[in-house]
Amino acid sequence: MCGFCMERLSLIVAEVEANGGCYILPDDVSLFEVAMIIQEAREPHVVLEVVEPQAPDMLEDPELLATVQCRVMMEHACGKPSAWVGHALVKKVMAKKPSVPEAMTFVLDAVRIKDADFLREVVTNPVTMPDFLGWDLWTQRIAARHLVREEGMKAFVPYDPRVRPALMFYVGLGLGQKARNHLALSMMESIGLPSVDDGEIGEYAGLLIGNLGE
Repeated sequence: MCGFCMERLSLIVAEVEANGGCYILPDDVSLFEVAMIIQEAREPHVVLEVVEPQAPDMLEDPELLATVQCRVMMEHACGKPSAWVGHALVKKVMAKKPSVPEAMTFVLDAVRIKDADFLREVVTNPVTMPDFLGWDLWTQRIAARHLVREEGMKAFVPYDPRVRPALMFYVGLGLGQKARNHLALSMMESIGLPSVDDGEIGEYAGLLIGNLGE
């Protein structure tokens, strides 16, 4: 699956979660789809419970196991592990001791100690990682998620054109509409600058923007 499709799927899952919905696994679910949903789902064990009877071989795949491991590490990095971390099926997966990309551990360590400067570097620069399951893009989403959690919208306004517009849409999913509008307008101000994809900026800013009176 191309990087463009990977990004779109992860954003769809994140938007469904942000709106309190439940992403339904298709009958012919792929490893990639499962991984993307586990990356964004509030309770990954729900996804695993569907996968176990539907496509049990996936629970042996080292990349999927590493994705679950990272979600568990993420909860611990935030200092408040969620209830799903202790779920029997999650423990079963974790017992296989999957290998986690080193760059991911650096990002999670930065989250744990609230190293905003390091997280900004991750958000504004490409990360070199194994990319079949979108590890490189996921590290950026993790960094962006925690920057906005700590600093709110001011972490990304004024908009830095080095930050991917899709990542700004992702950030906006966790904000109220007034803050989304502010972020979208800041993005639009970069249109026309060198090395800026005006069409991509316009697309994602347009997805964020709502009633400007709000």
